Amino acid sequence: MDDLKNGPNMTRRAFLAAAAAVGAAAFLYSNAPGVAAAIEKSGKRLLWLRGSGCGGCTASMLSGGNPEVLTALNKIKLELAYHDGLMGQQGVFVDGSPAGDSGHNSNIRLDELVDEGGYVLVVEGAIPNGPEGSGRYCMSGATPFKQIFMNAAPGASCIIALGTCASYGGISRSLKVADATGVSFSGTSRMEGAMARYGLNNNVINVPGCPPNPDWLLLTLADVLSGADVEVDAYGRPKAFFGSAVHESCPRRGAFDRALRDDGFSEGNCLYNLGCKGTLAFADCPTRRWNDGGSMCTQSGGPCVACVEPSFPDAFMPFFSKVESRGILGDVDVDTGAKIIIGATVIGAGIHAVKRLAIGESGREDEKGGKR
Repeated sequence: MDDLKNGPNMTRRAFLAAAAAVGAAAFLYSNAPGVAAAIEKSGKRLLWLRGSGCGGCTASMLSGGNPEVLTALNKIKLELAYHDGLMGQQGVFVDGSPAGDSGHNSNIRLDELVDEGGYVLVVEGAIPNGPEGSGRYCMSGATPFKQIFMNAAPGASCIIALGTCASYGGISRSLKVADATGVSFSGTSRMEGAMARYGLNNNVINVPGCPPNPDWLLLTLADVLSGADVEVDAYGRPKAFFGSAVHESCPRRGAFDRALRDDGFSEGNCLYNLGCKGTLAFADCPTRRWNDGGSMCTQSGGPCVACVEPSFPDAFMPFFSKVESRGILGDVDVDTGAKIIIGATVIGAGIHAVKRLAIGESGREDEKGGKR
């Protein structure tokens, strides 16, 4: 802490360790002078675009605790230059053309920022390509969101895909008609993400979650601004936050180990029989927790639905059924398949078959970076 308060001697490792211990918002607030001194030469602005989604990622960021996220961003001298839901400007058109200046018109403000370049681009929500390649299922003003993204991406020094929709397509991707993808992935496929689809080549960091924890974004932003290379896994997620299974440190792990499984909600034991996917979800939710570190899904009685995983939600539905109950051949689940096909051999492969369905086979495309 002393090194941080003394100014630009902060190391990336020290920053992450200290921030993880107290929570990003509180850490950035209490150590603002040191953090700001370490990154003050970055001169970065934040351009935040919102595509196909529910707006929950922005809502989560605004509920980031005390101090709130916007104050934390100001403390580290990161300018939120564009966010269509938080900025004062409006999109004003006269005879089909943007009117006024950038101080009043958000469209002109966006064009100016894109022309200047050098910003950190945060993308929230998926990027629809439909119908028929037009992208008109998601419009901002009179422009398809995919076109706005294609205009903004080349000038970004770094792109952060915020939330599971922006990272992997998420719920928007599951609605096949929209032909929506994440920024660099579509589910587990990097070849079908928007970057490959539109021939773009930027550094992209995925911060998934439905919604993501505010700490994940703030700490990733600070890491990017410090000039460090963020270490990511096979799905582009920072290993610092998505390196271990939720199950490993779940507050109900003791009940699982003692084979105390709930068959109804609010019984207080392991939620595995109620469909908990904590064994397949990789995130530090149990240790970081939400709402100022107060709670997380399984602690409050809700099974983990693996919302940080690339194949969410398709591979994890129905949410309140055990993974072994999920159909692998039409209506045939793993247990039934094991009994009627080749007995013991399939039984041994059962949970692994479900896991392959859940996690996918991205290793066929990218063998680097910690494939599980």
